[in-house]
Amino acid sequence: MEIRRLDAPFGVEILGVDLSRAPDAETVAAINAAFVDNVVAVFRDQHFPVPDDFLAAARMLGEPMPPVTATYRLPGYEVIEELVNSATDRRTGETAPLMRGGSWHTDHSNLARPPKATTLHAIDLPPSGGGNTEFISMVMAYEALDAATKETLRGRRAFQAYLSRRAPRKLLTRTEAEREGSEGTWQPMVRRHPETGRDALYLNPMRCDAVEGMGEAEGDALLDALYAHCDNPAFRYSHIWRPGDMLIWDNRAALHQATPVRVAAERRYMHRIMLRGEVPAMAD
Repeated sequence: MEIRRLDAPFGVEILGVDLSRAPDAETVAAINAAFVDNVVAVFRDQHFPVPDDFLAAARMLGEPMPPVTATYRLPGYEVIEELVNSATDRRTGETAPLMRGGSWHTDHSNLARPPKATTLHAIDLPPSGGGNTEFISMVMAYEALDAATKETLRGRRAFQAYLSRRAPRKLLTRTEAEREGSEGTWQPMVRRHPETGRDALYLNPMRCDAVEGMGEAEGDALLDALYAHCDNPAFRYSHIWRPGDMLIWDNRAALHQATPVRVAAERRYMHRIMLRGEVPAMAD
């Protein structure tokens, strides 16, 4: 197995390992260390003949958890979700594509125990390109803040709803049962990573709805300033997918988004598994 730094501010690619064949414990430990230390890990040339093989690979890296909405769960699998660029909200009958993942976010941060990581495996890629997955290192973004802003954020929380009043796009409609436990929760605006001990901004433009101790206008202004600060090429990696790529990223330390495919009629289809996390810890 070979681990190489990406030509980017962060992230690694991992070569020479076949995750469909259960690597030994030493290899798995090295993979986990590389992923945690570098926020994003790209596994090249991964081919899973059946979805169970992808599920087994994900289990080596953590405990799979189901998405809040069952709309696009892969039939027969509670924790594998289909991501396709033609997705619509089947429950409302709307025909316009949702462009799922098409703006900056971190997965399921409205839950009390959000996923620590997400894995994606490319099944079909658009021949004309596009459909990249982009990342922002929220560790790097936090470290680059001025002292006054860090002090403003110290000990402060933001309310992360299922869908913020400020969200730039729609999310899938939930059933009443799916609303249980997913309406939202107060999360630290700066969280401490349980494995690295590093601090990172923990924000989500899709979900942050209020800032603790601030009125709406003041809180919105702070969030807007933080989002603008984070959206900086110095903190960003854009992954151009290749056939056989599998990605894992750390939701505790990154935002991500999908870019549009260049030709709307072309298919971008992937399998996604999220890995269960812990209750976010406030940074000191």
